[in-house]
Amino acid sequence: MPTLPDLNDPRYLHEIGWFLYHEKYERDHYGGSYDDERLAYSRLLLEEVLQLSGHDTKWLEDKTIVSIGSGCTGDLAAWPAAAKVSIDPLLRIYQQLGMLLNDEENTKPTVYLSSSAEAIPLVDGTVDVVVCRNALDHMPEPQPPLNEFCRILRDDGKLFLSVDLGGEPTPDEPTVFSQESLSTLILSKFDIVAQSSNLPAHSKGRDSSVRIVARKKSPTTPCLDKEAILKMYIRDISQDDANAAAGVARPARPGTSKTP
Repeated sequence: MPTLPDLNDPRYLHEIGWFLYHEKYERDHYGGSYDDERLAYSRLLLEEVLQLSGHDTKWLEDKTIVSIGSGCTGDLAAWPAAAKVSIDPLLRIYQQLGMLLNDEENTKPTVYLSSSAEAIPLVDGTVDVVVCRNALDHMPEPQPPLNEFCRILRDDGKLFLSVDLGGEPTPDEPTVFSQESLSTLILSKFDIVAQSSNLPAHSKGRDSSVRIVARKKSPTTPCLDKEAILKMYIRDISQDDANAAAGVARPARPGTSKTP
């Protein structure tokens, strides 16, 4: 069973503590419960992504959406997508604290994966939209996660980033971006197709934030040779047959007796 992150690490403590603090003390933007407030933010995020991408909600009906570094915000709770996946290394803690947000009525349930963005447990080219809202500067090394975003996206998939700029490093926000350094990072794997700059920062201590929609620079090509693997298999079983004819025993291997 996976171990829970160590809350003595200030990075994790500050991430979780922020949500606990806002749940108890700072729910004054939309009134009602903390669930109501998070649902309202999910609707705002949906509107923001669709507007910058040039689509409407109908476009999402057959799409697979992945939210990276969502915490317990329920980023996708109000989204009418075909499949919704939330990925964050602290999700098991939020679950044990009873803080995961139920999805809005008449939308598909979000699948929660307690995983880091450096090794996303999804196969290549299976995601239509990756949403990374106020999370990239929370990652000590943002290049590996960006590589993963590129890997799991379909060739026509889109990446939505909402990133704070400026300020100083903190335990839970160790990476500081300028507009130039952020653009350089993104352009290593993506082309920027839409951008909105000089927006209010998500976090105190940051100067501003930027919204970006990007697409992969080039299609993903398979890295394995199907025919080569088949030839290796045939050669291997042929050697088995030769060994058997010569009376040379070989231990049985899993899978050799399977039928199609």
